Amino acid sequence: MTRKNGLHLLPEGNEKFKLFYLNGEDEKMLYSNSYAQEIADMASIDSDAIQIALSYVNTEPIVDKRYSPARAERIFTQNNQVALLIKRIDTTLGMLLETELSKIKKPSPDDRRGYEEAVALQQKKYKDFEAAFRNLKLLTGVYADLPCALNEKPGRIYENDKTILNVSFAEVYTPDDNKMTETDLALTKTYYFVSATNYLCFLLFKLVQQNPNICLCQNCNRLFVAKTKKRTHYCDRVHPDSQKKCSEIGPKKRAELHSTLFGFEDYDKAVERNYRRAKRTEEKYFNVIRLDWNVYFDWLDRAKQAKQQWLKEEITDEDFLNIVHELD
Repeated sequence: MTRKNGLHLLPEGNEKFKLFYLNGEDEKMLYSNSYAQEIADMASIDSDAIQIALSYVNTEPIVDKRYSPARAERIFTQNNQVALLIKRIDTTLGMLLETELSKIKKPSPDDRRGYEEAVALQQKKYKDFEAAFRNLKLLTGVYADLPCALNEKPGRIYENDKTILNVSFAEVYTPDDNKMTETDLALTKTYYFVSATNYLCFLLFKLVQQNPNICLCQNCNRLFVAKTKKRTHYCDRVHPDSQKKCSEIGPKKRAELHSTLFGFEDYDKAVERNYRRAKRTEEKYFNVIRLDWNVYFDWLDRAKQAKQQWLKEEITDEDFLNIVHELD
């Protein structure tokens, strides 16, 4: 394996991989995982925790206040603490941020211009990371909740964000001395990352390339990787209150909701009906109401929000049904 510092991903077949982290002569095996599970895990990271960590970054430019070596030193040190906080949330992302920051040379405190440039670069890396994390979380959530066949999901995600495939990452090939022969160099391919942003974009690339069946549990509202290619509504996590799996208690709760909330079934039918309308519109089949994908996704966001407000009794039954049926 190459001796470059950073994160190295070693593919194990088409669906699994191993992660290694190199720092100098130190090589540490982090963990093994599947691409699907890694995507679901990253997209399930608490957004509030990330925001709290990033809030420690001082975004106020040095030039806006009187410059002093002590203040410049404090800003640089404060920004460095963010990587440590991110590492507590997710080790892989924290290590990558540390690798990025280590490449920024710390100037002399008396070098005002050098400090301004260094801090500006540091802050840009955090902003890029925040945008990449938000994009992964948003698009994976949309992917999991799309009411369409699995093979149609990559296209729908691409329609949401056409830059999703514009991602760059390094492929490194290393000879294996133990397996090398006169006719075969026994090259091992690894992916090499020194940026948290690139790693998150790489996972999004794998989402549309491999199209795993990542679903959103209708009971605990968390992402999970389904065991089959069929649409799966409930995961197998054990609920702490009942000590039963979501797949055991979810259908019962759903049946109770159907029997007590007259609008719940209307919501499900409206989602399916409007999705079919948008699909037929895309296929130029206009003997039904036309519906643009942008209009559909805007309506779907409003309907989901209204559903949550209705369940919390924040809006009336009439208001909820008006939103559900506003495209009819």
